[in-house]
Amino acid sequence: MLAATVDHDDVSAGITAQVPYWVAVLTPEERSFGTRRTDPRIDTVDSSVVSEISTQWAGSEHPSFATLLAVLAATVGAWQSDRCRSCTSGVLVDIAANPDIGTCSDGSALFPVRLPTTGHTDTLVAEVRRRVAAAPNDGTDFAEAKYTFGSPALARKAGAQIAFLGTAGTSATPLSDADEALHHSLTVRYDVSEIDGVTTVDAEFRWNSRIFTRSDVDDFERFWEKTLSAFA
Repeated sequence: MLAATVDHDDVSAGITAQVPYWVAVLTPEERSFGTRRTDPRIDTVDSSVVSEISTQWAGSEHPSFATLLAVLAATVGAWQSDRCRSCTSGVLVDIAANPDIGTCSDGSALFPVRLPTTGHTDTLVAEVRRRVAAAPNDGTDFAEAKYTFGSPALARKAGAQIAFLGTAGTSATPLSDADEALHHSLTVRYDVSEIDGVTTVDAEFRWNSRIFTRSDVDDFERFWEKTLSAFA
Protein backbone atom coordinates (compact mmCIF):
# COMPACT_ATOMS: atom_id res chain seq x y z
CA MET A 1 0.00 0.00 0.00
CA LEU A 2 1.36 3.40 -0.96
CA ALA A 3 1.86 5.86 1.84
CA ALA A 4 -0.45 8.83 1.78
CA THR A 5 1.14 12.01 0.50
CA VAL A 6 0.40 15.60 1.43
CA ASP A 7 0.23 18.16 -1.34
CA HIS A 8 2.65 20.97 -0.47
CA ASP A 9 0.47 23.50 -2.28
CA ASP A 10 -2.53 22.50 -0.15
CA VAL A 11 -0.46 22.91 3.02
CA SER A 12 0.81 26.27 1.84
CA ALA A 13 -2.70 27.45 0.99
CA GLY A 14 -4.02 26.29 4.36
CA ILE A 15 -1.34 28.13 6.29
CA THR A 16 -1.58 31.24 4.12
CA ALA A 17 -5.31 31.33 4.86
CA GLN A 18 -4.44 31.76 8.53
CA VAL A 19 -2.52 34.99 7.93
CA PRO A 20 -5.51 37.39 8.40
CA TYR A 21 -6.27 35.75 11.74
CA TRP A 22 -2.71 36.20 13.01
CA VAL A 23 -2.51 39.77 11.71
CA ALA A 24 -5.68 40.57 13.67
CA VAL A 25 -4.25 39.00 16.84
CA LEU A 26 -1.05 41.04 16.54
CA THR A 27 -2.91 44.31 15.91
CA PRO A 28 -2.41 46.78 17.51
CA GLU A 29 1.23 46.34 18.47
CA GLU A 30 2.03 46.33 22.17
CA ARG A 31 3.48 49.32 23.94
CA SER A 32 6.83 48.68 25.55
CA PHE A 33 6.69 47.24 29.06
CA GLY A 34 8.85 48.47 31.89
CA THR A 35 10.53 51.78 32.48
CA ARG A 36 13.74 51.28 30.49
CA ARG A 37 14.63 50.77 26.87
CA THR A 38 16.07 47.59 25.42
CA ASP A 39 18.10 46.53 22.40
CA PRO A 40 17.57 42.99 21.03
CA ARG A 41 21.06 43.05 19.52
CA ILE A 42 22.69 42.93 22.94
CA ASP A 43 20.08 41.23 25.13
CA THR A 44 21.46 37.94 26.41
CA VAL A 45 20.75 35.59 29.29
CA ASP A 46 23.10 37.84 31.30
CA SER A 47 20.48 40.59 30.96
CA SER A 48 17.92 38.56 32.88
CA VAL A 49 17.04 38.04 36.51
CA VAL A 50 14.70 35.42 37.93
CA SER A 51 12.31 35.95 40.83
CA GLU A 52 9.99 33.43 42.45
CA ILE A 53 6.87 33.80 44.52
CA SER A 54 4.69 31.21 46.26
CA THR A 55 1.02 32.00 46.89
CA GLN A 56 -1.58 29.93 48.70
CA TRP A 57 -4.57 28.97 46.55
CA ALA A 58 -7.88 29.02 48.40
CA GLY A 59 -10.01 27.50 45.64
CA SER A 60 -11.62 24.10 46.05
CA GLU A 61 -9.92 22.80 42.89
CA HIS A 62 -6.46 23.34 41.50
CA PRO A 63 -6.30 26.28 39.08
CA SER A 64 -6.29 25.35 35.40
CA PHE A 65 -3.91 26.62 32.74
CA ALA A 66 -6.67 28.96 31.49
CA THR A 67 -7.24 30.30 34.99
CA LEU A 68 -3.58 31.12 35.54
CA LEU A 69 -3.30 32.62 32.06
CA ALA A 70 -6.27 34.85 32.93
CA VAL A 71 -4.54 35.76 36.21
CA LEU A 72 -1.45 36.79 34.26
CA ALA A 73 -3.49 38.94 31.86
CA ALA A 74 -5.39 40.62 34.69
CA THR A 75 -2.13 41.21 36.56
CA VAL A 76 -0.59 42.91 33.53
CA GLY A 77 -3.71 45.06 33.15
CA ALA A 78 -3.67 46.16 36.79
CA TRP A 79 0.09 46.74 36.73
CA GLN A 80 -0.17 48.85 33.59
CA SER A 81 -3.14 50.84 34.92
CA ASP A 82 -1.20 51.57 38.09
CA ARG A 83 1.35 53.24 35.83
CA CYS A 84 -1.37 55.22 34.02
CA ARG A 85 -0.80 53.20 30.86
CA SER A 86 -3.99 52.01 29.22
CA CYS A 87 -4.41 48.36 28.28
CA THR A 88 -7.73 48.68 26.43
CA SER A 89 -6.74 46.36 23.58
CA GLY A 90 -5.84 43.56 25.97
CA VAL A 91 -2.43 41.98 26.41
CA LEU A 92 -0.54 39.84 23.95
CA VAL A 93 0.97 36.65 25.39
CA ASP A 94 2.94 33.86 23.72
CA ILE A 95 1.96 30.37 24.84
CA ALA A 96 3.27 26.94 23.86
CA ALA A 97 1.57 25.38 20.85
CA ASN A 98 2.65 21.95 22.08
CA PRO A 99 3.51 21.87 25.80
CA ASP A 100 4.74 18.27 25.46
CA ILE A 101 7.75 19.32 23.39
CA GLY A 102 8.46 22.65 25.03
CA THR A 103 9.84 25.52 22.95
CA CYS A 104 12.65 25.97 20.49
CA SER A 105 15.42 28.44 21.19
CA ASP A 106 13.93 30.90 18.68
CA GLY A 107 10.44 30.62 20.15
CA SER A 108 9.11 28.83 17.05
CA ALA A 109 6.89 26.50 19.09
CA LEU A 110 4.93 29.44 20.49
CA PHE A 111 1.88 31.29 19.24
CA PRO A 112 0.35 34.59 20.37
CA VAL A 113 -3.05 35.09 21.95
CA ARG A 114 -4.57 38.46 22.82
CA LEU A 115 -6.25 38.33 26.21
CA PRO A 116 -8.69 40.62 28.03
CA THR A 117 -7.33 42.23 31.18
CA THR A 118 -10.49 43.36 32.99
CA GLY A 119 -13.81 41.85 33.92
CA HIS A 120 -15.40 39.34 36.27
CA THR A 121 -13.05 36.47 37.02
CA ASP A 122 -15.34 33.74 35.63
CA THR A 123 -15.91 35.76 32.46
CA LEU A 124 -12.18 36.33 32.02
CA VAL A 125 -11.35 32.64 32.37
CA ALA A 126 -14.08 31.66 29.90
CA GLU A 127 -12.91 34.26 27.39
CA VAL A 128 -9.27 33.22 27.76
CA ARG A 129 -10.24 29.60 27.15
CA ARG A 130 -12.25 30.62 24.08
CA ARG A 131 -9.45 32.69 22.56
CA VAL A 132 -6.84 29.99 23.08
CA ALA A 133 -9.16 27.44 21.45
CA ALA A 134 -9.82 29.80 18.53
CA ALA A 135 -6.23 29.60 17.26
CA PRO A 136 -6.12 27.79 13.88
CA ASN A 137 -4.73 24.27 14.17
CA ASP A 138 -4.02 24.83 17.87
CA GLY A 139 -1.47 27.49 16.98
CA THR A 140 1.05 24.99 15.60
CA ASP A 141 1.27 26.76 12.22
CA PHE A 142 1.98 30.26 13.49
CA ALA A 143 5.75 30.18 12.94
CA GLU A 144 5.32 28.95 9.37
CA ALA A 145 2.56 31.47 8.71
CA LYS A 146 4.80 34.29 9.90
CA TYR A 147 8.20 33.24 8.62
CA THR A 148 7.62 30.84 5.71
CA PHE A 149 4.24 31.33 4.07
CA GLY A 150 3.34 34.68 5.60
CA SER A 151 2.56 37.97 3.96
CA PRO A 152 4.65 41.13 4.45
CA ALA A 153 1.82 42.48 6.62
CA LEU A 154 2.32 39.63 9.08
CA ALA A 155 6.10 39.59 8.84
CA ARG A 156 6.24 43.24 9.91
CA LYS A 157 4.17 42.66 13.05
CA ALA A 158 6.05 42.62 16.33
CA GLY A 159 5.42 39.63 18.56
CA ALA A 160 4.41 39.32 22.19
CA GLN A 161 6.70 40.68 24.88
CA ILE A 162 5.40 38.18 27.46
CA ALA A 163 5.63 34.37 27.36
CA PHE A 164 3.62 31.99 29.52
CA LEU A 165 5.28 28.62 29.18
CA GLY A 166 3.53 26.42 31.67
CA THR A 167 4.84 24.43 34.57
CA ALA A 168 8.11 25.57 36.12
CA GLY A 169 11.00 23.19 36.45
CA THR A 170 9.81 20.46 34.05
CA SER A 171 11.89 18.95 31.28
CA ALA A 172 9.28 20.14 28.78
CA THR A 173 9.84 23.79 29.60
CA PRO A 174 13.42 24.14 30.84
CA LEU A 175 14.98 27.42 31.77
CA SER A 176 16.87 29.01 28.92
CA ASP A 177 20.34 27.75 28.15
CA ALA A 178 23.22 29.96 29.18
CA ASP A 179 23.91 30.89 25.55
CA GLU A 180 20.30 31.64 24.66
CA ALA A 181 19.36 35.27 24.08
CA LEU A 182 16.27 36.79 25.62
CA HIS A 183 13.24 36.46 23.36
CA HIS A 184 10.67 38.03 25.69
CA SER A 185 10.73 40.90 28.13
CA LEU A 186 9.01 38.70 30.71
CA THR A 187 8.71 34.91 30.83
CA VAL A 188 6.38 33.26 33.35
CA ARG A 189 6.26 29.65 34.47
CA TYR A 190 4.23 28.13 37.28
CA ASP A 191 3.84 25.03 39.40
CA VAL A 192 0.78 23.97 41.41
CA SER A 193 1.40 21.75 44.41
CA GLU A 194 -0.55 20.46 47.39
CA ILE A 195 0.98 19.56 50.74
CA ASP A 196 -1.12 18.51 53.74
CA GLY A 197 -4.24 19.80 52.01
CA VAL A 198 -2.76 23.23 51.31
CA THR A 199 -2.52 24.18 47.63
CA THR A 200 0.09 26.68 46.50
CA VAL A 201 0.89 28.28 43.17
CA ASP A 202 4.61 28.80 42.69
CA ALA A 203 5.37 31.35 39.99
CA GLU A 204 8.74 31.92 38.36
CA PHE A 205 9.31 35.20 36.54
CA ARG A 206 12.26 35.78 34.26
CA TRP A 207 12.75 39.51 33.72
CA ASN A 208 14.81 41.44 31.21
CA SER A 209 16.77 43.56 33.67
CA ARG A 210 17.53 46.08 30.94
CA ILE A 211 13.81 46.92 30.86
CA PHE A 212 12.51 46.39 34.39
CA THR A 213 13.60 48.02 37.62
CA ARG A 214 13.44 46.37 41.02
CA SER A 215 10.39 48.51 41.73
CA ASP A 216 8.70 47.14 38.58
CA VAL A 217 9.35 43.59 39.74
CA ASP A 218 8.11 44.19 43.29
CA ASP A 219 4.93 45.91 42.08
CA PHE A 220 4.17 43.18 39.53
CA GLU A 221 4.55 40.43 42.11
CA ARG A 222 2.30 42.35 44.48
CA PHE A 223 -0.40 42.60 41.79
CA TRP A 224 0.10 38.90 40.90
CA GLU A 225 -0.59 37.80 44.48
CA LYS A 226 -3.61 40.11 44.80
CA THR A 227 -5.06 38.97 41.46
CA LEU A 228 -4.44 35.29 42.14
CA SER A 229 -6.35 35.57 45.42
CA ALA A 230 -9.29 37.18 43.58
CA PHE A 231 -9.55 34.20 41.19
CA ALA A 232 -9.48 31.53 43.91
